[in-house]
This record gives sequence, structure tokens and C-alpha cells, in this order.
Amino acid sequence: MSFDHPSLLSVLGLLVPLAILSVLHYRLRRGVLAFFPSSRRGMEFRELRFRYFLSACFFLLFVACLIIALAGPYWGTRLAPEFRRGADVVLALDLSLSMDVRDGGEGTPSRLEQAAALARELVASSGGVRFAVAVGKGDGILAVPLTDDSEAVTAFLEGLSTSLITGRGTNLESLIAAASEAFQSGFPTRRRIILFSDGEALQGSFSSGVEEALAADISIAAVGLGSETGGIVPRQEAGPGESIRSFLHRDTLRNAAERTGGIYLDGTREQAAALLSEHIAAAVRVPGAPGSVGFRRERVSRSYIFIIAALAALGVSKGCEKKRRRRET
Repeated sequence: MSFDHPSLLSVLGLLVPLAILSVLHYRLRRGVLAFFPSSRRGMEFRELRFRYFLSACFFLLFVACLIIALAGPYWGTRLAPEFRRGADVVLALDLSLSMDVRDGGEGTPSRLEQAAALARELVASSGGVRFAVAVGKGDGILAVPLTDDSEAVTAFLEGLSTSLITGRGTNLESLIAAASEAFQSGFPTRRRIILFSDGEALQGSFSSGVEEALAADISIAAVGLGSETGGIVPRQEAGPGESIRSFLHRDTLRNAAERTGGIYLDGTREQAAALLSEHIAAAVRVPGAPGSVGFRRERVSRSYIFIIAALAALGVSKGCEKKRRRRET
């Protein structure tokens, strides 16, 4: 069970006065017993004392349930309909050293150069879409927030290099997390992450990042760069005579895309950018159409359970006293 933190903090401020009210409630009930003369303190007195004790216990339960209800408890999720317009796309580019590999040999584009070219072509051919750019190496960074300015996105993509950010290793989980931060809850659009990578992950848990994206209703389209035969990583931090070969991890990327309802594309194939553009266009509302209704996951508030429990406890608390008063009349 979880709570909304602002509500919880405000309710904690009411805890002391509510506790004092509970103590006063019990002391007032106990004070009534002082009016019984000692000669009449038999079975009737003990029964009345027991009923006042029960009344105080249920009143304390009422106060406890009321505090929990005001704190805004929730657990579980449900699908809720929402009206969606267009699509927001985050271009997530892996900047690890393995992306400098030229699988086709010297004179051919590197993996990162191929990724940047595909991304620029995608931005130029997609209308009605807001783009953002996230880059990652050891850690992920949201470099360009969501914007309608395609020229700003293209200008950033033209200056990409693996030396743009510092860090060691590859952490695709952090890259996905940084890309997910670009989406704004106030804009109920369809959310897409286009991941450009060779699939090598030396740090973090890529599968955990994929699961978090799925929980946030974010679809991942993975673009695989590289080859199964691999290539030597340049500028490596290896000793003399040592070399590191990097390969394309196609299955890793394909599984991530399929898990979130996205697609996998080989970045070296022809018309790869056109296929990506078609994938994005499928998420964009057709001009002139009334829009589309999608679904999102939302947390389920459980305050009503504790409100009902609080009212029931208050009713029982008062019922213990009321039954006794009826006997006395």
C-alpha cells in the first residue's frame, strides 16, 4: 500500500490533535462513571464501564481509519480511457564506444553515424510529431526536451559523437529511463521511444528499464546497428596487443521491442527510415478525424474503504452508548 506524499504530510499534522480528541473522548466517558455512588457499583456499573471502554476503542478505530483515508492510500492499477492526439517520440541514442565500430571496414559509416542519419531522416519525414533526444553511455541524459522545433533536433543530431558525454560502459536501462522522463503527463499522446543501439549492455538491467517503460504505457521501437560478425572497438582502454570486438545483439533488442508492443528494425537495411516513419504515422491522428481513444494505467485510490470503515466504527462506538441509555430510560 502506498500514499500520496503531500497528503500524508498534511495528515500527519492532524495526528496530534486527533489523538488528543480520542483521549478526551475516553476521559469524558470515564468521568460519567464517577457519578455512580459506591453503593451502586455492582454488575450494572461494570457493564456500563465495559460499554464505555468498547465505545472508546471503536472511537480510536474511527480516528485511525479517518487518518489513513485522508492520507490517500492506493494500491493496484487499472486501465482508464483517455483521449489521445498525435504522438511524442524520443530518439534514444547509445553513445558507447562500440557505436564507433565500422562493421563494413574503413571508409564505411560507423554505427553511430548510421543511427544519426536515420534519426535525421525520420525527423524530416514525420509531421504532427514532437521529438526529443536522449543520449546515454554510463548514464542516460535527456539532451533535447520534447519540442515541435524539428530544426533544433536535427542540429543536435548533426553534432553527435561518442565523446559528447563522459562515462564508461553501456547502461541501456539508464538511457531508457532518461528517455521516459521526456514525456509529460499533461499531454495524453501516444508515447514512443526509438532506441538506436547495438544492444550491448555492460551495466544496469535493460530488461528492468523495458518493464518500467511498459508500465508507463511507452512503446519501444528498437533499431539494431552493427553485425553479427562484429568489429573492433576503436579507442579502447585495453593493453598493448589486446582488442575488443563488439557484436550486434539482435535478440536483446527485438525482445525489448516486442515486449512493449513496438517493432525491431535492422538499421542497415534499405528504407529503414521510411519504415520507422510509417510506424510513427500509425500512432498519429489522421487530420480531420475526431481523435482516438486509448487507455492508460492509473493507480486505484482505496480511500473509500477506510472512510466506510471509519463510519462503521463511529456507528458502533455510538451504538454502545445508545443501547445503555435506552435501558436506563
